[in-house]
Amino acid sequence: MKQFTLRTIVRALFALVILLVGVAMVPYVDRPAAALEWRMMAGVYAPELSVHASEGALGSQFAFTGSGFPAHKPATVFVNGRYLGRVMTDGQGMAQFIVQSPTAPVALGHYDITLEVDMNASATQGFTLREDAPLVWAPDGFMGRLFVFGERLPQ
Repeated sequence: MKQFTLRTIVRALFALVILLVGVAMVPYVDRPAAALEWRMMAGVYAPELSVHASEGALGSQFAFTGSGFPAHKPATVFVNGRYLGRVMTDGQGMAQFIVQSPTAPVALGHYDITLEVDMNASATQGFTLREDAPLVWAPDGFMGRLFVFGERLPQ
């Protein structure tokens, strides 16, 4: 039998690695090249969530805008860690939604709103409900799904 040299074994391993990398790319064959960015491959995102007002009275509407999320994915909205609903991100990884507190019986205090796509893209922003704060409405023309929550105590 012929004896394998170290050089032959290394070349065979390199060829095997190249073959396996090619097989791993098969699910991405149908995608346009622009959609294959390094962040998608690495699962690295730097999402941000902003709210138009930081405090309001009971019954206020708080308009949220998320950016930097994976594109065209369902995003889950949580209030103080509890499921509130879902929205879809657009082609640029943005999502908009409105969170409205009911007029009663929710506790006054701080509420954290989290927007999450999978486990590797999540951002949190909050608002405070106060008795002496003005009633806040979403800005005119703001487009997004409306969620109404009704917790008794902030967590």
